[in-house]
Amino acid sequence: MEKVTVQMLLCLFLFNTPSISQERVVEISGRKYNVLTKGIENRSAKDAVVVFESGMGIDLGNWNKIIDQVSQFAPVFAYDRNGIGKSEKTYQLPTPENVAANLNTILKTLKILPPYILVGHSLGGVYARGFAGHYPNEVAGLVFIDPADFTETKEYWNDIFRKMGLPEKKIDEMLQNRLYGQKSKVDSLNFGPWSERYVLNELRKTDFAEISALPLPNVPIYFLVGGKFEVPVAQRSKDFDQETFFHIKNSSNMDRWKKLIHSSNKGGALIYLTNAGHYIHWDDPRSVVSNIRTLTEGLKE
Repeated sequence: MEKVTVQMLLCLFLFNTPSISQERVVEISGRKYNVLTKGIENRSAKDAVVVFESGMGIDLGNWNKIIDQVSQFAPVFAYDRNGIGKSEKTYQLPTPENVAANLNTILKTLKILPPYILVGHSLGGVYARGFAGHYPNEVAGLVFIDPADFTETKEYWNDIFRKMGLPEKKIDEMLQNRLYGQKSKVDSLNFGPWSERYVLNELRKTDFAEISALPLPNVPIYFLVGGKFEVPVAQRSKDFDQETFFHIKNSSNMDRWKKLIHSSNKGGALIYLTNAGHYIHWDDPRSVVSNIRTLTEGLKE
């Protein structure tokens, strides 16, 4: 029998062992960020890196149910934004422009070069759209998982209540309360989550002007929408039927998102999942993973 050398055993180990997931704290431009990479070490120059943006105030553990599966067919990167999870707190407002610049600096410093597929959940969808607008030549695809609606305007919002038959005066009162009636003092202790909520509300006041002014790269665009109504009875609005509102709003959002998908000639999809709530990647991880896989494989054709 031929002698098996140490070198041969090492090669067998390397080629038959899944890529190692590396979560670590790194210092970028004097700030500490918690990052997770997997599969980067085996990446070819043409492979797009799947970059995850979590929802408001949520750390990278948000992706635990899918990130290992995605890393089996694509290199992945996830991180905690400033003041979230294990990343250092800073007192810079997390506007889409600032978050995009920070993410770009992190990726370049770690030598994780484009192209990127941005996957954003909830508020992370706003940030993914912002990054795509500021760095359109670096983005190969966009996946929005039940995103905060960056195409929303105050008029669209009011139209939902008109469809429900509410009087104009009541509609105006509710809009005023939504945008201006819930002021809170700066929360220095929890500045990360507080500031992200503050930025989202400021974007709503301007009909997401900062986002709508940005170019949209001509790339595949996927939207996954949760169709399961989850608000507990005790927390529902006393002013209107919140479940009816939820379904009308979803339909309204999807009509606009379809136009966004059609604006690209690179293809895309809108998937409505009735058994999944806002955290689709937790309720139906298989659907999320399979659609990210479809996008990545399409880029290789």
